[in-house]
Amino acid sequence: MLQVAVPANTPLTVSSEIKTLELLGIVKDPELIKAMQLASAVAPSSTPATLKGLVQLLGGLMRMSKKSTASHHQSITTILSRLDAYPDVNLTFETFLFVCQKLMESSGKTPSTAHEKHDPKSK
Repeated sequence: MLQVAVPANTPLTVSSEIKTLELLGIVKDPELIKAMQLASAVAPSSTPATLKGLVQLLGGLMRMSKKSTASHHQSITTILSRLDAYPDVNLTFETFLFVCQKLMESSGKTPSTAHEKHDPKSK
């Protein structure tokens, strides 16, 4: 729905990024949602969302999660160190939604998969 409602080249703000991560169910742990809401309240509403900022946000949330392991921590550290070699870029809704879609696919939460699980007619 967001892909239709919001023009693809619309700049993403940190506040929009955080709300979308929660709405899409990418972040659903109540403690992590509280942490995101705090971050959203602290950042000015016009703060642009960036690729490195998104990875740092997700990495910070992952580190706070009781489900994360040392391997997860190392993976995010590696990703962040690789990103250091590149200039940061502001995110648009199109780019952000693409990242969100890939995150949902990697966890098996694509809308089509969810529909198939709940549709008694599908096999």
